[in-house]
Amino acid sequence: MTQFNECFQTLTDEDVLEAMKQIPGYVDITPSDFLTIYKTAFDHALSRIRSAVLAGHVMTKKVVSITQDDPVLEAVKKMGEHNISGLPVLDRQHKIVGVISEKDFLTRMNEKQAPSFMQVLRQCLEANGCLAVPFKHLKIRDIMSSPPVTITKDATLTQVAGILDRLSINRLPVCDKTGRLVGIIARSDIVQVMC
Repeated sequence: MTQFNECFQTLTDEDVLEAMKQIPGYVDITPSDFLTIYKTAFDHALSRIRSAVLAGHVMTKKVVSITQDDPVLEAVKKMGEHNISGLPVLDRQHKIVGVISEKDFLTRMNEKQAPSFMQVLRQCLEANGCLAVPFKHLKIRDIMSSPPVTITKDATLTQVAGILDRLSINRLPVCDKTGRLVGIIARSDIVQVMC
């Protein structure tokens, strides 16, 4: 991880040359010109690094997961114990078949498209009962989101960030070519690399 942080602080000759090529006309090196070259070189370096750092470099390899045949209560326990908001769901061959997250629970407990915790809490209080009780007899496959959105280890951080942003999700399972789970990358992993 340190090598990637060092990359963000290093400006190469190539970055400066690329910056100079992008500035039209004769370059008289004044402080203002230098700042322009520096900014352009820095932007070039950032772009180069974003495409050089891959998901496989920053992903978490030890992933907490669950199988589609497990009871929903098992997901609740694991998510609570590990203080996480979602889990990859695997089949018996350890291939990823879905994802279960807090959002899946909220959606199942509330008729609205984009429920919030407060909407569900209100429903519970007004109904004088817990909306989670029906979950007691369900399996993971009954409420998980499927098919899962996944990436491979060779996805760039720019691609990963784009998917996370576009789908408004917090994590992406990383799979090998056969669909087996090999890691997970979260928004926080990207932030750590960028700092």
